[in-house]
Parts: sequence; structure tokens; C-alpha cells
Amino acid sequence: MIRIVPNRIKPILLVSMLAVGILPAYIYGWISSKKLNDVALDRIADGINARSNIVAQSLDQTHTLRLKNLDLLSHSPIFSRPPEEIGQFFHNFGQTDPSFSAMHQVRNTNGGYYLNATSGKGFTIHEIGAPDLENIEKALARDNTYISHPLIKNGDLTVFLAKKIKQQPDGFLLIEYKMDDIKQQLKQLGSEVAPSDDVYLTDIDGKLLLSSHTTEHSLHHFKQFYKANLIAGSGSLSSFFPFKPGINNYIDDDGEAMIAAVVPSQIKDTEGMPIWSLITVTSQDSAISVIDELHHFLLLALAMISVFILLLAIGLTKRITGPIAKLTRFASQFRLGDYQPNPSFEGPYEFQLLNDALNQGADKISADTKRLNQALEKAKSADRAKSAFLANLSHEIRTPMNGMLGLSQLLLKTKLTAEQEHHLNTLLDSGKHMMSLLNDILDFSKIEQGQLKLDKTHFCFSDLVGTIESTYYSLAKEKGLAFNIDCGFDQETWFYADKSRIRQILFNLISNAIKFTDKGHVRVRMRRALLTGGQQQQLTIVAEDSGIGIAPERVALVFDPFAQAEVSTSRRYGGTGLGLSIVKQLAELMGGNVELSSEPGIGTSVTVNLCLDTGTPQEELIEDIEIDREAFAGLHVLVVEDNHLNILIMESFLKQWGFHTHTAENGLEALEMMQRQSYDLILMDNHMPVMDGLESTRRIRSLPEPYCIVPIFACTADAFEETQKNMLDAGVDCVITKPLDERKLLDALQRFRHRIDYMAYLRRHTLKQPDFRDPSILGDHSLNQMPLSATLSAFDLDQVTQIDMEELLELLDQDKNMIAHFLTIFADDHHDYDQKIRQAIKENDLEQAMLLSHTLKGASASLCAKRISHSAMIIEKQLKSAQIPSESELDAMSQALSALCHEIRSQQHTVDIG
Repeated sequence: MIRIVPNRIKPILLVSMLAVGILPAYIYGWISSKKLNDVALDRIADGINARSNIVAQSLDQTHTLRLKNLDLLSHSPIFSRPPEEIGQFFHNFGQTDPSFSAMHQVRNTNGGYYLNATSGKGFTIHEIGAPDLENIEKALARDNTYISHPLIKNGDLTVFLAKKIKQQPDGFLLIEYKMDDIKQQLKQLGSEVAPSDDVYLTDIDGKLLLSSHTTEHSLHHFKQFYKANLIAGSGSLSSFFPFKPGINNYIDDDGEAMIAAVVPSQIKDTEGMPIWSLITVTSQDSAISVIDELHHFLLLALAMISVFILLLAIGLTKRITGPIAKLTRFASQFRLGDYQPNPSFEGPYEFQLLNDALNQGADKISADTKRLNQALEKAKSADRAKSAFLANLSHEIRTPMNGMLGLSQLLLKTKLTAEQEHHLNTLLDSGKHMMSLLNDILDFSKIEQGQLKLDKTHFCFSDLVGTIESTYYSLAKEKGLAFNIDCGFDQETWFYADKSRIRQILFNLISNAIKFTDKGHVRVRMRRALLTGGQQQQLTIVAEDSGIGIAPERVALVFDPFAQAEVSTSRRYGGTGLGLSIVKQLAELMGGNVELSSEPGIGTSVTVNLCLDTGTPQEELIEDIEIDREAFAGLHVLVVEDNHLNILIMESFLKQWGFHTHTAENGLEALEMMQRQSYDLILMDNHMPVMDGLESTRRIRSLPEPYCIVPIFACTADAFEETQKNMLDAGVDCVITKPLDERKLLDALQRFRHRIDYMAYLRRHTLKQPDFRDPSILGDHSLNQMPLSATLSAFDLDQVTQIDMEELLELLDQDKNMIAHFLTIFADDHHDYDQKIRQAIKENDLEQAMLLSHTLKGASASLCAKRISHSAMIIEKQLKSAQIPSESELDAMSQALSALCHEIRSQQHTVDIG
């Protein structure tokens, strides 16, 4: 059957096999070709240079032999005989060695030179064509031997040789050496080397003397060499050689790459320069022609191999792509959510195993999908429970803080002594600081992102020092400790930084020092130094104490969250172990660091370095709250709040401004009161029994006009952005967070003053008693539902022994119903985590096992189930280090988890039966 659309795996296999088998070879051949040519050229050039050196040595030996003959002649006794006999001797010697074409005995008498004897007849001193005789005699006085530059005489290359005659100090032997033997050697070399190679002999000026080939092509090559390689300024008047000795690479005018080997003669002339130089010139292409032939042969072999691999690839793809296509269609079913197995399959053994694995995976995916959906629903439920818990926690903390700060503000308005006013201001400042920290700790976005934003302001450092002294001096004095603050710079220095965060660092350091010191002293030293540029300053804070100290092995752990110096510390001294961790994070946010040194039983020193901007002094703007009491006199405000202390504070604020206050303990009661009377303003709490503030606000906004437009201020202790957004969406006009601040309330009253006045006008002149005929506004059967905690009232916490119940009760403010609810959630969600961890380890999914153990550790630690938390922590550490936990460690975790879940289930069973 012919396929219209071929399987995609086929071209992939074909291309991949060609790429793996052939392309690397082609690429290697392409890359190595140039490298191989370069290496070959280097080797060939070295060979040419070595050959040229050998030839030059041979020529030098020939020349040296002539010099030895010259030396023997200069010592011959023939020079003691008459000139005729000497001339005959010269003639006979020239017949024996034709290279000595002419021989002369030159003598000097009274400053004049003449020929005493000569090999030729009729020659005079002026006819022999010799160099300057005076220079020859001067050279012989220095070196005893004279060698002239090679020259062309009568068409032959000739060198004049001179030597002092031993028996006649006033004369010297002068020989014309015709270099026929050297010329013969050069021609023989030209016949032996490659036709593309040319060998030349040049003089000291670089002029051509002899050539291995006398063709026009050879002369052309020499001219190109001469033009490309002649050193500027060299020659007979120069003290250096005309060509660079050794290998010379150049490009001639025809664009051909050439190699030249230059070897100067070792025989020097009178001036100490080589008498000639041997030059060998060859073309690079001819030198590497053999390498190119080998490369072409390699490419041909690769082409043949390519054809073979292509045929092999086609055969393999037919065997492989068919089964792969079947497996691909089977896997594609998964994408469509079809997990039906594929029992029938034919193909190679490995593909059969893959098909079996896919069948097993289909079964497992189907089961896992069902479990994951269940786990997702549980996770969503747990997340909603966590959000609700944090919201309730925020509300419960803010409620007493609202009372403390509100009463502090009210007390400040009464007649007080200076000391009382100072203490109240310190109390109010500390309370506000606590609330600012609570806002950050309970903010979802900041908790999830793990970062806090710095709110920089200009402030005077004396404000911080005064707060520290007033807050901690009395605490240290109560414990009998010496408390000293040493500020090594002017306290009136201004900084531009987050004042509350620096105060938080100081409070944490000093609180720790006082907490862990039973006797002795607590000392705080502060120093300031200008940094480079002068725009920033380094503030150094050193907190020292003489307390219990920290063991060396635990010093590095105290900066970890929830870690303390000793395991027993939290029981003896209290606290969560977050102090130094927060100090470290804040210091790093401010571009600084923290250092700690401690000795057990001696004390601890903590040094914090902060990088702060230089501040600008600001005028202190302290405005007394001025309000026209007649502006709100006689206006009616409804306070919807279930906490009597909060009601007391709100009423105190409102009554001093002339409001008539009315109170309702929940949203439903507020709606009922609105049937009897209309109000100019409503202050609405969020969390209340029977009906909360959100539902009450929605129903008020659904009333007929103009009752639905009454201004509503949400006064809530819930600092979560989501909650505030929900209240605004429900219809409140603004949100004021608790603890209630007098300025914030005044600001809201001023912003909505016209709306409040308008409602007062309607109430006085237009509105009568409200008539809400729609029963759905008040009627809601859901309001009669019992709280969840009521169904858990029979839960006996004393029977749960696997939890540190005393610590958990303290943590959750003795709320037993909440504890019972959390225990039930834990048993429902985590009862089978030990089996899930074992299964993940069995499937070698260590990351999933580590995640499960981490979750179990955190959940159990939150419930103070220390036995489970410890076992889960051990397993998590083992998995983080890529080690498989032992069976005994897994059994310990399973036993602890099973024991706790059994106790929880027993209590649930008791509740259901009861």
C-alpha cells in the first residue's frame, strides 16, 4: 500500500543517520583540509630549507677546497726561483686545474705594484682586471687571505683570491678563480629537483649570478622573488644581507603563492659578508599537489560510504517506523482522554515492552486522575480553611488591640500628669507599631512573595532612642538588669529610611537580650559612619548581654525561622523563634548584614549594620484635632458591632463630636432597627454572629431610596485586601481598619460630610418611619444554621495523647472547638500520607515523596504533633540528600500517623453516636 503522507519518523531517521554517519566526516575533511595543507606546507618548507642548506654546504666545501689549494701554493718553494720559472709553474698548474684560469705574483716596490710572474704572456698589472691592489694588500695584512665579490669576467663567474707568499713578504699570490665547478653543481641540482623548483646563486647585492635553469620562466620567478623579498637599504653599501635567511612565503604578481628558502654562504668576504647566497624557489600548489590528490580520494570514499548508509537507513526505517506509528497513535489517544489499552501489537521486542508500559500507564493515569481530582478538591478546601483561619486570627488579635489603643486615645484626652501622659504615649506608639507589623505578617501577598516593602520617611534618630528608653528601661529594672544605651553620635541626626523597621530591629534585639538575661546587664551601642559619596550612612547597632549565651553548634541556626538556641528555650522563655530571622531579613533589605558572637554562660553580642540614606530635617507638624462640634450635633449614627469594648470606644469618639449613637450587635438586628428609625450614618463591623457585615450591607443597599443611600463605614479588624475589596463590592463607602484611629475616623467623616448632612436633612423633613414590605430583606432560613463548632462540642481533647495539647491550646487561644475542627481536617486529608510516600519512593519519584513528607511535617507541626513532625522531618532530609529512607524510619512515621488518626477517629465516632 502506497502512503500518500509518509510517516514523519522516516525522514527524521534518514537525515539523522546521514548526519551522524557522513556529515561529521565531510565537516572533518573540510576543516582538516586547510589544517593539513598548512602542516604539509610547513613540513615541505622545512624540507626545502634543509635541502638548500645541504647544497650550500657542498658549494662551500668546493670553495673551501680552492682556498686550501691557494694556501698550499702560497707556501710553495717555487717563489724563490726566477720569474720565468714561476710563470711556467703557473701555466702548468692552470692546465691541471682549469678553474684557476689565471695566476699572478704581484710585488710592491717603492709604493708601486707590478707583476713579478704570471700564467699568461704579455700581461701587465693594469691588464689583469683585478680589484684595487692596495685594498687587497690591506685585507691581507688583516686576514692573510683575500676573497673578492663574485663578478662576471669574459662571460664567466669569477672570484679573485689572494694570499701572502711566505717567502716574499713584499708580494702576494693573486688567482682568478673561475667558478665552473660550482656552476656545474648548480646545473646538476636543477636536473635532480622538481621541474617547478628553481635554484639561484646571488651576490651580496642580490643580483643573480647563476641559475639551475636558464629559461625565461625561471628568470621570471627570480625577478618576482627579488621584487617581493629584497630588504630595503641592503646591498654593497650595507652591513646586512639583502634577503631574510630561512623560509620566505610571498605572493608574486601573478597571484601565485610561493615558497623561497634563502641560505647565505658560510664563507665570508673581506668585509665579513657572505660571498654569495643560495635561493630555492617553488610554488605552494606544486608542493602540496600530492596532499590535494589524497583529499580528493577521501571525498570520493566518503561519497561511496554515503550511498551505503543511505541504503542501510532506508532498510532500517521500514523496520522501525511501522511500530512507532502504531505506538504514536496509541499515545495520541491519551491526549484525547481515551485511556483504553491496546492489547494487540507486533514489532521489535523493545517496542512490545513500550506498548505494555503504555497499557500499564493508561490504567495508572486513569486511577491517578481520579485521585488527583479528589486531592485538588481537598487542597482547595484546605486553602479556604487556611484563609478563614488567618482572617479570624487577624480579627481576634485586632479586637483587643482596638480596645487598648482606643482607650489610650481616650485617656490622652483626660487630665493627666506629665508622667502618665508620657507612659500613655509610649503605650500608644508601641501598640501602633505592633499593628503595623501585624498588617505585614497577615498580608497574603507579602507572605506568599516572601518580601516586605520599606516605607521610607525622614525622621530624627532621637525619636527611636526615646521610645527604646521609655519602653525597656522599666522592663530591665524589674529583672534587676543594668540597661544602658550608648549612642556614639548626635541623636538629632536625621535619616531617610523606614523608621518602623529600624525600631522593629531594635525592639527584637533588646527584647531577646532582656528575655535571655537573668542577671548582669544589657547594653546597646550605636555608631554612625559616612559611606562613599556622603549621601548614605552606615548605622551600626550592637546589642550585648550577659545572658545564657548560645552553644557554638547552634549559632548558625538561630537565624532560621522558628529556631532558638535550645530546644527547651521556647518552653522556658516563650517566643516563636522569629526575632533574629526577621532582623536578618530586614537588615538585608536595608543593604546591611547581621553578625552574632556568643559564649554559653557568658553572653551574646549581635551586630547589625544598616545602609541608610541621609535624611533632611522636617518641621514637626503636630496639629490638634479641631472639629466643629456643631457640625455633627444631633446626627444619628448606628454602630453595628458585637464587641462591647469596641462599642464603648466608638461611642466615646462619636459622642464627643455631638453624635447620637445607637448600637446593634449583628447585621440582622441593624436591619430590624432601621425599620423603626432612619439613620444618618452606619458604622458596620464585618465578622458578627447571625448576619455578618457583608450580607447586612448588601440588604441595606437593596432597600428603596433614599434608605439605600445612607453612608456606611466598614470598621473591621480584618486587614486582608480581599476582605476589604469584598466589603467595598458589597456597597460600603469606605473601610476603616481596627484598631480605630481617631484621625482616620475624622478623615472619613469630613470626606462624606455632605452625604451625612443630606441624610440628616431627609430624616428631619421628608422621611417617615420606614416600611420594608419585602420579607426577603429580613427573612433567611440560612441564618438559623448552627455554627460548625457546635457539632464538635462533644470532642474530648484530653483523649488525644499524640499532640502537645497544652501548647496547642495556648497557640489557638483555648478555642477547643477550633482545635477539634482542625484535627478532623488533618485526619481526613493526611491519614494516608505514609502510604503515598512509600508509593512515591517505590516508583522512584523522590521529588513527590519529598513534597509529601514536607507537607506532612508542616501540617503536624502546626497541630503540635511533634512525634509525626519529627519523623517526617527525618524522611524529608533523607530525600533531599537523594537517599532512600530506611524501613525503620518509614515505620516510625506510619505508627505515629496511625496513632493520631485513630485517636481523632475515635472521638469523631463518639460525637456521631452521642
